[in-house]
Amino acid sequence: MRLSSPGTLDDVSLELRRGEVLGLAGLVGSGRSELAAALFGLDPRATGRISIGGRNVRVRSPRDAIRLGMGLVPEDRKRAGLVLSMDARANLTLPILRDLSTLGWIDAARERALVAEYFARLRVRAAGPKAPASSLSGGNQQKLVLARWLAARASAHAGAPCDVLLLDEPTRGVDVGAKAEIHALIGELAREGTAILLISSELPEVLDLSTRVLVLRGGRVIAELAREEAGQERVVRLMAGLSADSGVA
Repeated sequence: MRLSSPGTLDDVSLELRRGEVLGLAGLVGSGRSELAAALFGLDPRATGRISIGGRNVRVRSPRDAIRLGMGLVPEDRKRAGLVLSMDARANLTLPILRDLSTLGWIDAARERALVAEYFARLRVRAAGPKAPASSLSGGNQQKLVLARWLAARASAHAGAPCDVLLLDEPTRGVDVGAKAEIHALIGELAREGTAILLISSELPEVLDLSTRVLVLRGGRVIAELAREEAGQERVVRLMAGLSADSGVA
């Protein structure tokens, strides 16, 4: 994959493998979230090449990305991840209503079963499936966003050529318990073969969960580190534009 976008990404090249967590480390404005948006078809100015299984693909919209097996958990769950005025059940099944419908009618039994399955798997705590999404805690709102994309890929897009989850600040604003559960889920998904791109402003989170770490600065990848090479001090120096070893700019 090689992507560029005016003012945000400068020929960013990376390889994401099945069953790994690839962490992106960088300061605010380094291009982390912009890269996820470009991959998911949210940046109309992005240019470059995306290859899946050796085959070049075109991702011009989120619809294309979803069809190819990608899911995005966005940085701002309240603004871009959920429809807070709708209930939890509707938020979970929103991307796959077409797959749950016959002749325009939603199969309510299938929808209830699907919601129950993913509420249980992700331990979503709510008064019930029809509880307003706005009434859930931050951690449970984030689990709901994750459940939505897991259900979408399992139901509507089974057999897609890839299985990629883009996680942008997956534990921002959640309590310690929910954070631990989300971390465990990320590990579980990777073991199942999902390719995960992890973006987080919490450097310990990136270092603890990632198989490899890419350091971004000014919209460019300036370093790629294996897990055992990615010490916190070294990554911070790279993020700040200093030599990883000597501290010389």
